[in-house]
Amino acid sequence: MQDKLLTYDEVLEATKENKRFLLLGNGFSMAYNKDRFSFTSLFQSAVDKGLIDKQSPMYEIFKDFETTDFEEIIKNLEISIKVLNAYQILRDDDARMIFNDANKLKEHLVDIITNNHPAKITDITDEEFIHSANFIKNYDRIYTLNYDLLLYWTTIKLDNFFEDKQIKNKKLEIKDGFYDPDKGHTDYVTYANNNSTNKPNIFYLHGALHIFDKKHKIIKNTYKRTERALREQTLENLDNEIYPIFVSEGTSSQKKSKILHNAYLNHCYRSLKSIGSKRKDDHLIIFGTMLKTNDEHIQDAIMENSVKNIYIGIGSKDNIPEFDLFVERASKRFKKVYFYDYKSVKVWR
Repeated sequence: MQDKLLTYDEVLEATKENKRFLLLGNGFSMAYNKDRFSFTSLFQSAVDKGLIDKQSPMYEIFKDFETTDFEEIIKNLEISIKVLNAYQILRDDDARMIFNDANKLKEHLVDIITNNHPAKITDITDEEFIHSANFIKNYDRIYTLNYDLLLYWTTIKLDNFFEDKQIKNKKLEIKDGFYDPDKGHTDYVTYANNNSTNKPNIFYLHGALHIFDKKHKIIKNTYKRTERALREQTLENLDNEIYPIFVSEGTSSQKKSKILHNAYLNHCYRSLKSIGSKRKDDHLIIFGTMLKTNDEHIQDAIMENSVKNIYIGIGSKDNIPEFDLFVERASKRFKKVYFYDYKSVKVWR
């Protein structure tokens, strides 16, 4: 067992040569506000808050379909109305009830996320953003498992702070792969991973609150283009059957299946599998996730890439044995695993 946990400053010193990659988990958001971001899934959060009653047909549908994916259930409810109407076996009251439940789920989806989330970027102080911006500035590329807006907002602030010379020596170039092919004629920007001028350095592995599947393209909503609140834009998209891209499934296999069937998510996942150089000792720093069994697909991607050194943030040495299997897998791939004290990172304050 490692004699002592490294400090984050020691990690930065040890990884100053070659490339640094950052993998963020929910601990990044919980470091901002534990009460807001401590839920384990959208579905469980809806149940805990009483938005979905355990005695309701809606709850039974989630269980019968063995999924926690809101989008799948909403689509199934809406399709069921069309099918049953076609067979003329659906009463008006029944159709209304199913339609209302589908709309309630849309509302719940927005409620859970926006109620667990600061309403706007100005709700977080610049003093807090200075810390988070300084944290992410040291990386060549960032991967996140979170779908909240905290990382997105931090990237905006990092560029602003850098332009104002409040932050110096920025390593991270902010590019998420979205661009404007319509030259300002739309309320959104579009994702294109083959756009040579905007190769992404920021990857939302499990989707994000501001990224939507518009059937034939992946879009990103921005306040700058509309000056309309997130909640309003999200509800309008849902009414137009444009769904936010979230990986909210419960198991690793379900998550991986969702990822592989979405062009944006699949590109992010393949990127994580490809990082690192076989000729250099590149580094992956993990903050805010213990890589539990429901994230085995992330472990698999890490094992497949060429990063040589992995640094994992934990609370105490007592947590190290929880990673025994991970360390064993890594050693077989000629990777070294180190542990550091995540509390030594000044993420927000």
